[in-house]
Amino acid sequence: PRLNAQIAMDKKLFMDLLLLMIGGTCTALQGAVNGSMSIHINGGFSAWLSFALGSFLLFIFFIIDTRGGKSVDWRNAMKTAPWWSWLGGLPGAAFVLFITLFIPYRGAAVVSGITICAQMLTSLFVDSFAFFGCNRRPATIPRLGGMALLIAGVLMVALG
Repeated sequence: PRLNAQIAMDKKLFMDLLLLMIGGTCTALQGAVNGSMSIHINGGFSAWLSFALGSFLLFIFFIIDTRGGKSVDWRNAMKTAPWWSWLGGLPGAAFVLFITLFIPYRGAAVVSGITICAQMLTSLFVDSFAFFGCNRRPATIPRLGGMALLIAGVLMVALG
């Protein structure tokens, strides 16, 4: 039984890593595609179009995942979810707008590197203080060292 549990965990870990890698790839592609659109039309429209198409795809997933919204306890969600949990799309919209505006003239690697550093710094802060319902994970020396290496790597990409 223990071996089967380990194999199942390895499969889950593999799938998690695979899907996160696909997500990271999509983030990089999204910025480059949106940046290209912003050159031809407008940065604001490009960011809006990105969110509109993404929202449509997420709506389809939501309908399939929740059997048309029937499996969601909407009253309980309205009562129990913290007010800030309903605002998650706002930082996402800012992210999409900023990468759309900056990638055309800063480059995908530089913009992605800077945003990844900002994400990691913010994530370390969120983990360290257990903000937004996250489990507390202190900013240990190895984690801070990894952050320093990440910043050094982005500087090398940006200045190289």
